[in-house]
Amino acid sequence: MRGFSRFWLYSIVSLISFSCVSVEKLARHDLQSGFYTLKTEDKKYTNVYVSYKEDSINVYSVARNGNVNTRELKFMNQSSFRDILPGSYYYRSTFMKNTPDIDLSTIIMKYRPKREGVPNQLNANINAALYFGYRKNFYKVITESNQLNEKSSYIRQIAFDAGLFGGIGITPVNPTVTGNRITQEYDGIIFQKGIAAFLTFENMSVGISLGFDNLLDENKTAWIYNQKPYLGLMIGISNF
Repeated sequence: MRGFSRFWLYSIVSLISFSCVSVEKLARHDLQSGFYTLKTEDKKYTNVYVSYKEDSINVYSVARNGNVNTRELKFMNQSSFRDILPGSYYYRSTFMKNTPDIDLSTIIMKYRPKREGVPNQLNANINAALYFGYRKNFYKVITESNQLNEKSSYIRQIAFDAGLFGGIGITPVNPTVTGNRITQEYDGIIFQKGIAAFLTFENMSVGISLGFDNLLDENKTAWIYNQKPYLGLMIGISNF
């Protein structure tokens, strides 16, 4: 049993470690070339195609058939972010986009309500889950001033999304959480699943979840938390 548990534990750690190799990719959905809805400072909405390269953007209005409409290019222009200042067309504008979302996540804390005489539990055990959801992205042009009153702009990313998750993890299994039906103490393997909602600010993605765990061994009927709801605090580890 312990050898089986260690195998899954090493698998989870390896999966998380592999996903954390590049810090720049952690839970990020940066502005990229593609189709967006542009909201300007005066609240006007325009369907656009954005060509994004390093520190500059080339924005085209989009025809109804979804193609880039070069005939309307006169209404848009190319701009460097350092040139987006008060009075500029893109000043305080926002690029918005809806996208499907697939992320590797982990539940850093699980709150389990009181059951069968066991007090409320706040658990933190190694786990990993694949998250599938739908995401609303907002890329806001932010302009700031330094102490010399020199202004510069950059893109701030905010996003909201909701969806489903599923994965594996470990949990303590002992007499306390089995109603004294077993005498062993070991780290059990669980399959976790549920629904979650995330808020992303820049490259930090934090969510709350309503989840259910299944113990994957013969003691699942004795484990008092099997298939019982809990609240979780999640973080996004890496996007795909």
